[in-house]
Amino acid sequence: MIDSEYFDSIYREYHDKVYGYIIGHVGVSEDAEDLCSEVFRKAMEHYDPERGPGISSYLYTTTRNTVIDFYRTHRVSSELTEDIPAEGSLEDQMINADTLDRLADALKQIPERDRDIIVLHYYEGNKLTEISEMMSLPYSVIKRAHKSALKKLQDIMGAA
Repeated sequence: MIDSEYFDSIYREYHDKVYGYIIGHVGVSEDAEDLCSEVFRKAMEHYDPERGPGISSYLYTTTRNTVIDFYRTHRVSSELTEDIPAEGSLEDQMINADTLDRLADALKQIPERDRDIIVLHYYEGNKLTEISEMMSLPYSVIKRAHKSALKKLQDIMGAA
């Protein structure tokens, strides 16, 4: 268990990153807030700064596992709203929805690490250097994996 002063500094430094990762995966702010609280509760109870990985690696792994557990224990489904936005034609909206569905399917087909890099970079707006720190991997590895992930996605979506 970590002391409260150290925990407060960790919370201030990493809250937005943890929340951003979670909201990018679950999409519902209430669920994201609950899961974010769960991640920091686990860190407070279980993280030992003198043993194991650095705090950024611990939080990244714990956050990813918490999101996975959330999907395992909740049947996540989305409901269609009866409101159709006024912007663009229905055909344009359907094309955009189809593209997003294809992208989501393509993301499921690439390795988890690559998928995490894409989500952290494009959906959450993290720089590759920040992702390198979050994942405790050298920047050069993240940069190569990012380029490779984009190529894989391009190949998958081009074939679809």
